[in-house]
Amino acid sequence: MDELEKIKKCFCAFIEGSLVSRDIDKVTDLFTEDIMGIGMGAQGVVRCKEDMRPILLNTRSDVDSTQTSIQYSNMQIRYYGDDYANICATVTITTETRGKLQKSHIGQCASLRRISGVWKINMVQATPLSVDIQEIDAYPLSFAEDEIEKYRMQEQFSNIMRRNVIATYKIDFELGIYEEYIPTDKYSVPVEKGDDYESKVFKSASEMLDGDAQLLFVQTFSIGNLIGNYQSGQTDVTLDYESIQPDGKRLWLRSNMHLFTDIKGHLKGYLYLLDIDRQKRQELRLTQQAELDLMTSVYNKETTRKKIELAIELYSMPMTCAFFMLDLDHFKQINDTYGHAKGDDVIIQTANILKSCFGNDDIIGRMGGDEFCVFYTGDSHYEVLAKKAEQVCEAVRNIHPGSEDGPGTSVSIGIVRRVGNESFDELYQKADKALYVRKAQQGRNGYTIYESISSDK
Repeated sequence: MDELEKIKKCFCAFIEGSLVSRDIDKVTDLFTEDIMGIGMGAQGVVRCKEDMRPILLNTRSDVDSTQTSIQYSNMQIRYYGDDYANICATVTITTETRGKLQKSHIGQCASLRRISGVWKINMVQATPLSVDIQEIDAYPLSFAEDEIEKYRMQEQFSNIMRRNVIATYKIDFELGIYEEYIPTDKYSVPVEKGDDYESKVFKSASEMLDGDAQLLFVQTFSIGNLIGNYQSGQTDVTLDYESIQPDGKRLWLRSNMHLFTDIKGHLKGYLYLLDIDRQKRQELRLTQQAELDLMTSVYNKETTRKKIELAIELYSMPMTCAFFMLDLDHFKQINDTYGHAKGDDVIIQTANILKSCFGNDDIIGRMGGDEFCVFYTGDSHYEVLAKKAEQVCEAVRNIHPGSEDGPGTSVSIGIVRRVGNESFDELYQKADKALYVRKAQQGRNGYTIYESISSDK
């Protein structure tokens, strides 16, 4: 065997012993005591044989060595005729990773020295030629770890809104600590390397969020929940929330957690904190526009039904909730006498009266034309409902479509108290019947409660 073949054999034995057979003792026998490795390990440089061994032992747990094969291309050997040689090649590793065959392309160089007639490697350098994370990820040895994580972060980062990033965090969920924190010039929650992860989550939630949002945030980003998500195949967990900044300003944020396992199988995550305030408020405006009646800014008919059906399920305390049906009296005459513009103004003023008379938890909707309804979520005792209805009637009487000293407007109201598990349709029909009794039998300009249909209120 000539020297060129011996040099090649030593080089290939190093590659194949490291990546396929994993016979570390035979591989380390190929090194000189003062071997130097460049691009090896987390520190990037190895200065002796003793430091090389643990790197070669630290192989990827999810790479199947029985399904790993090596191909060489562009191999070049420089033998200087004495006891020194250089060799380089493109090494293509085909291996099974997480059940899939993948390829990695590595530029591998080595310098060799002949000692007592035997070629030994005294310098190695490995350079990833791939920029595809899947190819980098297929490389069996741990000195690719830094490249893997760098490309993983870059790939994930490219899929989110770069210009809106407030901060990036790296978390080790095995230890429950922060590993990295990269802020921008925008406000973020600062952390130090080694800070306890869940303590910061609790602190952030208590300082930045209100009520139910606090609990949802903590539950979503707890370590237990994130582990469960990852085990079920979900690698990205995202939550949008309205935060309270130190200056009192409210800002919509998005926390996006990208989960992955490192070389040793430890679950880690990159958390991207994003400013989505402008985008979110635009979405909310569009949603609101779709839900509201354009003239009055109360809910439109379709949305009113949906909101009330949901409220019926949420508000279950006894002696609460009632359904109001309202109809302006002789509205056609207002349009015919004063014109449609004045008629529209009466409708708008009526909607504003309902907004002022009812609370934020109550649902106000325009069912069409001059007809409104309200789902009242408060105390449903007779006296309370009567007072509320009279308040609306009195305010509407002060709407004067003509001159201030001209006739006012009036409204008829039908009311039904919720006494059981009535559906929207059942409440609507009973309130509508009470409204009919008020208008047809008891005279307009007043209210009638369904349970007291014989009363003349």
